[in-house]
Amino acid sequence: MKAKPLAIGAAIAAIVALGINDLRNKDANALERAHDRAGLQVDCSITKIDGNRWGACRYKNGAPASAWLKRDDAWVAANGNAHKVIDRLARGQDLAGLPSLQRDTASAPAMPAELFQ
Repeated sequence: MKAKPLAIGAAIAAIVALGINDLRNKDANALERAHDRAGLQVDCSITKIDGNRWGACRYKNGAPASAWLKRDDAWVAANGNAHKVIDRLARGQDLAGLPSLQRDTASAPAMPAELFQ
């Protein structure tokens, strides 16, 4: 009889833990969703370098994929792989729930060397 309340409590705790993790990693998760919608499987992380927030996404084999700079409410492509993600998404139809991904040809961000180290 006591096993059922314990199982329910454990399930609720797991859901809360997943929700907290999603909130803590919301930017990395959003970039991963955008890549997934573009047909690419990556793991993304967010790093602060020289006061800027950078998104670094790696393919599942660990190879560097795309780099992004956070400007205001958008992620700006910082390397060729990021531009390819934007191109793939431009052909898609359902972009709901994805972060704003942009190109900036006038003031393109220079990806820091240490981003993928």
